[in-house]
Amino acid sequence: MTSFESHFVVGKGLLGFVTPAGTVGFVAAMLWVGPASGRLDLRRYLLFGTGLTAVSLLGLALIGDGRLFSVSGVAQSGDRALFGLFLAFIAVRSLGTGVFRALDRPALSHLFPEGRSRIFSLQEMTWAIGATTGPLLVVGLTEYLGLAWQATYVVLASLCAPVFVLLWRLDSPDGSDNEDSFGLRDIRSVLSQPSVYGMALALVVVGGIESGFFTWLAIYADETATISGNLANLTLSIYLAAYVPGRLTFSYLTERFRFTHFLIGISAILLALLYIAFVHASGPAFLALIFVIGYFISGLFPTLISMGIEANPSFTGPVNAIANIAAQAGFFTVPVIIGVVAARTTLQTAMLLQIVLAALLAMILIALRLGPLRTEKAETHGTGT
Repeated sequence: MTSFESHFVVGKGLLGFVTPAGTVGFVAAMLWVGPASGRLDLRRYLLFGTGLTAVSLLGLALIGDGRLFSVSGVAQSGDRALFGLFLAFIAVRSLGTGVFRALDRPALSHLFPEGRSRIFSLQEMTWAIGATTGPLLVVGLTEYLGLAWQATYVVLASLCAPVFVLLWRLDSPDGSDNEDSFGLRDIRSVLSQPSVYGMALALVVVGGIESGFFTWLAIYADETATISGNLANLTLSIYLAAYVPGRLTFSYLTERFRFTHFLIGISAILLALLYIAFVHASGPAFLALIFVIGYFISGLFPTLISMGIEANPSFTGPVNAIANIAAQAGFFTVPVIIGVVAARTTLQTAMLLQIVLAALLAMILIALRLGPLRTEKAETHGTGT
């Protein structure tokens, strides 16, 4: 972000459009592809999403280089049009990623119908590996190898190549033609099911908790938790590193416990950990708690999606789209609320919202368990038996 600010010579007002640009493309893909997954060729669209991601990443590198888009060969001060083009390519990149993410779980659901919850957790574990190592890759390329920030986009684009080749050589999963599809106007019928609206409500909260950490954790560690600046910058990496063993563990546990029982237990543990971390802990104890908190948070997203899909195996695409949009709603709402509260009080006070969200999550899950999910199929084990 600081590289964008100095290279394009834009203020923080325009810089703030980077994340919304990505959100627009991702959500658009979910609304476009998710409900229609039953009538799409999964392999062809996965290839399209991968290819579009790679091409747009290369486009971001070229726009950042500037020589193809500026007479003088560099981005000029006040060249908002060039930065606008950069934002447009960010939206296209997120569209490509969104197409892939709208179809990856439906494909896995048909490939592994008897172990969806475990497979989804393992899939999210690989995401956690990327989320942990990605920033380290960027630092290594720019700080240690001395490459320009634009080169990171070329490297990321090249990483799409083996995915594209692998998908090209594979066939579409058996059973994908059994996937039901419908229009956006039919989404209400799926949302009326307790397993789906319960999943969506819970994921808004989970997305809010995660985004609160992604945006504010390092700053909180530096300002409030008495952790030095260099170590504070690693706090988020410590948090994300816990996602890898956490999701590996959850991939086995979700097949052995009822969804709601398991989720209520995790939310109760999380509530206690957040209270201790943000009310009583500082220094090394805070870092240790952050790792443990990341471990328990890591399994919520894939487990909640499994709960919705297990009750609606013929609508994996629409349910997956609903889940991702719900998480995005929390993801881009809570950081703003924390920022507003922090501006009027302190960041230490604002981060207490994480405790409130954990309590709200527990109440949602308990209400579902005692009410509509008490007899629903997805309330049983992760295998749906």
